[in-house]
Amino acid sequence: MPDDALYVYGIVKLGFDLDWREAGIEGKNVYTISECGFSALVHDCEEKPYMSEDPNKIKELIIAHNKILDRAINHFDGVIPLHFNTIIKKGGNSSQYNLKKWLNNNKERLEKTWDKIKGRGEYGIRIYYDKEKLIEEVSNSEEIKDIETNREGKGAGLSYLLQSKAKTKINEIGWDKVNGFKKKFYDDIKKVTANLKITPSRIFIDEEKDLLVNLSVLADNQQINKIKGFLEQKIGNGFSFQLAGPFAPYSFVENETA
Repeated sequence: MPDDALYVYGIVKLGFDLDWREAGIEGKNVYTISECGFSALVHDCEEKPYMSEDPNKIKELIIAHNKILDRAINHFDGVIPLHFNTIIKKGGNSSQYNLKKWLNNNKERLEKTWDKIKGRGEYGIRIYYDKEKLIEEVSNSEEIKDIETNREGKGAGLSYLLQSKAKTKINEIGWDKVNGFKKKFYDDIKKVTANLKITPSRIFIDEEKDLLVNLSVLADNQQINKIKGFLEQKIGNGFSFQLAGPFAPYSFVENETA
């Protein structure tokens, strides 16, 4: 006899029930429950969320949740992810009835979302620039050289003011160039896929001294290969990058809650 509730990982476009035989959280067997052409990836559970006072245990549970979603991207040509601890309870009906009702009530929205993410995954792209090289180039610009030249022969006070002016100007020009680089990368990648977002970095600020921009993109294989090829052309020209994915497209779907 199944448990009282259903833990839902995500939604795929399948339309029939399948014993997927994938091991989910705590080794639970993952299968599908279908309605209106969509199938929810679920396992049987109790009517309570997965909790632990141990942060490492919670991390393990979330990793297990995301592994099911990552496998679903390839197996089902995409997945609409639901957040960790999405649980359908019985209430006055069975949990299966409530889940099917939710799929039916949200069919139109799920269709639009599926059209967007089908065959695509979310990729994280971190683009770096060579800060030392940039500062050196700016410092050797004519504008900065003119300020440095004006310092020659001046008194200590005026020389100090001109030195401070040079440093301020270097920062201004440097940030203008950084923002220009950021916009150029964004615009060029947007020509490949309109589904991209600038996302906050999750690395401590003192560890990201040369981070230019952190992007999330929704792309299929052809698109991500094109983006990767474009970025590889920039290597050795003051830029480098890291690319990770595909992952479940959390950044590009609505906050789905069953």
